Order: sequence, then C-alpha cells, then structure tokens
Amino acid sequence: MSRTVIVFLEDCLLAATGREGRYPVLDKVERVRLQGQGDSFDRWQQALTGLSAEWKTGQAQLVLPVNMCSARVLKLPYGKGKQLADMALKEVEDNFRNEVADYSIICADKKEGVEICAGGADAGQLDRFENICREAGFTIRGMTVPMEGYLRTLQGLDSYWKGTAIYLFFDEGSMTSVLCQTGHYLYSGRSRIFSEPGTLDFGTEIVRSISGILQFCASEKRDIPITDIYYVGCPEEDFEVSIEGLAAMGLKAEHMEVDRRISIPAGERPGEWITCIGAMIYGGKKEKQIDLYGENKKNAEKGQKAVSLWKHLLMPAAVLLACLIPTIAVAVMNLKVAGDNVKKQEWLGSTQVQGQYRRALELERELGEINGSIEAVRRTDENLSTYPEITADVLHRIENAGGAGIECRITSYDASTGVLTFEAVSRGVIDGPDYILKLQDSGLFHSVDYLGYAYENDWYTLALSGTLEGQSAQEGEGK
Repeated sequence: MSRTVIVFLEDCLLAATGREGRYPVLDKVERVRLQGQGDSFDRWQQALTGLSAEWKTGQAQLVLPVNMCSARVLKLPYGKGKQLADMALKEVEDNFRNEVADYSIICADKKEGVEICAGGADAGQLDRFENICREAGFTIRGMTVPMEGYLRTLQGLDSYWKGTAIYLFFDEGSMTSVLCQTGHYLYSGRSRIFSEPGTLDFGTEIVRSISGILQFCASEKRDIPITDIYYVGCPEEDFEVSIEGLAAMGLKAEHMEVDRRISIPAGERPGEWITCIGAMIYGGKKEKQIDLYGENKKNAEKGQKAVSLWKHLLMPAAVLLACLIPTIAVAVMNLKVAGDNVKKQEWLGSTQVQGQYRRALELERELGEINGSIEAVRRTDENLSTYPEITADVLHRIENAGGAGIECRITSYDASTGVLTFEAVSRGVIDGPDYILKLQDSGLFHSVDYLGYAYENDWYTLALSGTLEGQSAQEGEGK
C-alpha cells in the first residue's frame, strides 16, 4: 500500500513516499530546510506549502519532532486480544495522564511478557500540526513518534536479536540512544548535540552520553557486557572523532546498515532517511500502530457527545419545569389569595415595615458597591498573573524531589514563559525517569523535559527543562 511520510525536525522537513510493508520501498524523498526564525509551526507550514502538488495526493503519516512528544517502552504480562488491549490502555493512561497517548506492540513472548512502545503529545500541539497540514493541502492519515520507527527498524537487524548493543540515532542536532539486549529494549535517552559535527567537542559529547548509559547499567546492577555501538544518521567521517574515546571504554563502533531488502532512491544514504523508513515499516492490518491523530479525534468527539447529551436532556427538563412551575404557583396562589390579601395590606402599611424596607434598600446599594470593588480586585489579580520567582524555597523543593545528595544548578529562566532550565548534580547516580516523575508530581511544574545525562569528575549531571505552574500575584505573596 502506498504511503506518504512527513517528518518534522527542528530545522528541516523530511518527505518520503513509497510502498509500506515489512521491507518498504521509498520511491521519492525530499528534504526541505526551514527558512527564517520564530515560531516552528509557521516555519513548518511554509515548508509544507512549498512542497509540490504531487506530495499532497494521498494521506500523510506524520512523525512528530522529538522535542514535542514523549515515548516510553512499557512491559506487560503476557496476554492477547481484549485482555492485552485493556492492560495496555491502563498502562498508557497511568504513564501519560496529561497527554493524548497511544501505543504499538513491539514484541510478545509467553515467558517474558509483552513490550509496547507508547507515545504521547499535548492535544493543543496535535491540533496545530493538523491545522498547518490542512492549510498546506495535506490529508492526515495518522501521527506517531520517532521511537516507534526506530524500534521497528532495529527488529530487522541481526545484532538486535543476537547481542547487547547501544544504537545511536542522529537527527538534526540531537542524538537518541537505545540500549537493547537480545531483542529486548532496556533503556533510551535523548541528548542535544551543541558542537559542530566532526569536531573534538562533538566526539566528547558523544562519549559523555555513552558514559551516562554505562553508569545507568552499573547503578541498576545489570550484568550486561556492552561491547558494540551502532550509529546511523551521522556521516562516518564526522563520527570518527569519538572512536578513540569509545575504544578507551572497551566499545567498538560501527555504522548501522539497514536491511538490504529495504529500497531507497539511487544516490541516497539510508541513514539520512531512517525516520521515514521506520514510519513505513508495517506488518499488515492486524498490527497495532501508534496513532495520536486518531486518539485526539476520539477525545474531541467524546467531549462533543457529552455536551450534546447534556443539551438533549436539558431541553425536556427545562420544558417540564417551565410547565410545572406556573401550574403549582397558580394553585397555591388561588388557595391563599383570599385570606392573605387583607393581612398583607395591613402589614405593608405599618410604620415599622416601611422603615425596614428603606433600610433594606440602603443595604442593597452598599452591597452592590462592595461586590463591584471585589470584582475589580479579582480582575486586577488576573491581570497580574505571573510565574513564580525562583527562590531558595523553589530550589529546595526541586532538590528534595530527587532525594538527599542532589544539588540544583539553574542554567536559565524565562519569567515570561515560565521555562526553567537546570541541572541536577550528584555524586551518586540519578534515576532520571523517577526524578522527572517526582518533579511533575511536586506541583511546581506543568511539564518537565529531559535534555541529557553526563558523568564527569565523579559527578553525575542530569540536564532538565521544565515549565513552571503559573500563579496569581496574590498566591505569590501568600507563599
């Protein structure tokens, strides 16, 4: 079956079309560099619009950028059919509470259980991807995360099934590391590469990232002899600067070759299109794939149905209530009117009641003035809504989330957006995923992103970026 794939990267757009399958055939590929600066969605939309009309004839599978989605590989007890689907959905819901999420099955074994690749993204950002594609003339088939394609590509390698190795996927200034052992996922991480490819600093960054993985294995007390590294998406001449440092750690690095049965246009390097290839690997209709686009639509439809049902129930209830109220009121009034009219006239005419009535009017006026003042204060407070200051108390709460021995170093803070970039430093190994979950549950952050892991001079450094929860001026003063 024909498929078009659009891969969103930080500084460019990849497009590929061809036949999907276990060994896909890419007929045509195109790389579009993003122009200008500013909002990424505006730049992506400009690139999409610039693609020729032949790219827009079918439905497109979108691969989201790694910095706008999250992916986790989760292990479940063995199951199949509805039992497996229920377990997988429950696990995905527990791990992606604030995101639209879906999953695909990576492998299933009766003895070792089931591994699923789960991906998630913010609903608002998914809507923006849909909007820019629709305005550029594309019809969307689905949305997935890069990790799903990486794992499907690895399943076509002999080294993935026979040994233990670290696989490096380079992608426009970032590197995703995946540790696998005899066909099973163990660990993954993403690092930003800030140095120019091919320079000594570039090699140092790669070696530091690999060192972090080895430290992770040591901290987990895993008896895993890691000797091989395979890399893709980086030219061999650029990667050479890291060979000596890796060899010093007892590691041998090789360029990762994709299955020869996968076809790409003549003159193209498979490694440069690895994300497109991974998105086209498909085992058939029975194979479950990640589709964040479909899940986002389902969530939106559920919300609309709930509103619609409420509206349908509200109308009959309102009509019934409107009919009952006049009937009851008329009946009661008819019973009392004769005996009450005289008493009411006498009561209303008394001097005491007239004085109380005037006093009530005066109090009502004063209450209206007070309510107006309260509303003005509330609006002022909303207008002064801001993000919290980075105080010693905030730093202390960030450090406490990781337990004893962790120090926090702030690298940058944007008070206008609430984005805080910091490093957690410790002489002991930091459990990155657990620390990130604790930070998200601390109430300080709306979201937390992993930027990298390093080990140097007996210190472990975990680089993170988080968006602080906003607060009003009143709340800030009260803390």
